[in-house]
Amino acid sequence: MILVDEQSEIPLFGLDFMGILDRGTNLLEIKPITVCNLRCKYCFVNAHFGNTPMKSDTSSEKSNTFMIQTDYIIKWLKIALKYKKCNDTEVHIAPYGEIFLYPDYLDLFQKITRLPQVKTLSIQTNGTLLTEKIIDKLEKVGVTRLNISLNTLNEKKASILSGIPHYDVSHLLRTMHYIKSSSIDLLIAPIWFFKYNDEDIKQIIELAQDLVKDGYDPPTPLLGIQNYLIYKTGRKFWKVQPHSFDYFYKRLSQLENKYNIKLKIGPLDFDIHPAEPISAPVEFGTKISVKILCLGRSKNEYIGSLNDMWAVKVLSKIPLAPQKIISVTVIKQKPNENLITATYSGTF
Repeated sequence: MILVDEQSEIPLFGLDFMGILDRGTNLLEIKPITVCNLRCKYCFVNAHFGNTPMKSDTSSEKSNTFMIQTDYIIKWLKIALKYKKCNDTEVHIAPYGEIFLYPDYLDLFQKITRLPQVKTLSIQTNGTLLTEKIIDKLEKVGVTRLNISLNTLNEKKASILSGIPHYDVSHLLRTMHYIKSSSIDLLIAPIWFFKYNDEDIKQIIELAQDLVKDGYDPPTPLLGIQNYLIYKTGRKFWKVQPHSFDYFYKRLSQLENKYNIKLKIGPLDFDIHPAEPISAPVEFGTKISVKILCLGRSKNEYIGSLNDMWAVKVLSKIPLAPQKIISVTVIKQKPNENLITATYSGTF
């Protein structure tokens, strides 16, 4: 595992899998770690299982895992907040992995919630590592919301989807009921694998309604059902074919009518609005010079630096040595995003 700190020279703007991600709104995503305790069949980021990839998954084997030092994250978050120029920022912890494997998560959360511009601290998690004691500590440091992935109440299906021998659904349900009694908001976020977990989605909706009947009064949507999509670099759940968003929203509408519950949600439901973007200082298709810092998450991926402020994900089938300065072509850059991806063709 590579520790990312001042000595690493890796900027925290520019990368999709690590650091601070902005899409031109008052929401900032923080990605502190690239390790997971599950091996989900559908994982769109192909997250590591533990500290090493599984031997059975050599086709998409990863080369490195990363963890960012807490104070380094806070330093860069303060820079990001100055760019954003708003006092209602939501910081969303959304790693390429599981945040509760990050050793200093409580220290990180507490330092984030103490920043005056931060109104909301939300956490994306699979929930399997949560305990009542951890939830108490999260409440104490000021966590606003826990977004928990739950795709089925059937333990056999859950084990298949999560890629582990035993998935304790009952533990996760107890955890959700305990969160209900705290000041932390709960968002249940299942993925809909059409024709595979159709009935499970209905059961999860009924679970959410039961939580409300038991006295839970969420100020934000309680359910965030997601459409299953296939990503080029992610894992593919072979039993399921993806469907268009038109089809997805049509099916959500049917469930909304059946259960009298809002399921089609968007940024406005979470008070997310446009804000000053942290725009990358490059344009799509241009050539830029970068210094190679280290290998990235996969064998053909490298981390480079454009300058002290910006990292660049460099794709290259040609091995690249650290500290080498090369010319690359920008293949991904959007005006309202702080991401830069480039490719190296072997020319200088």
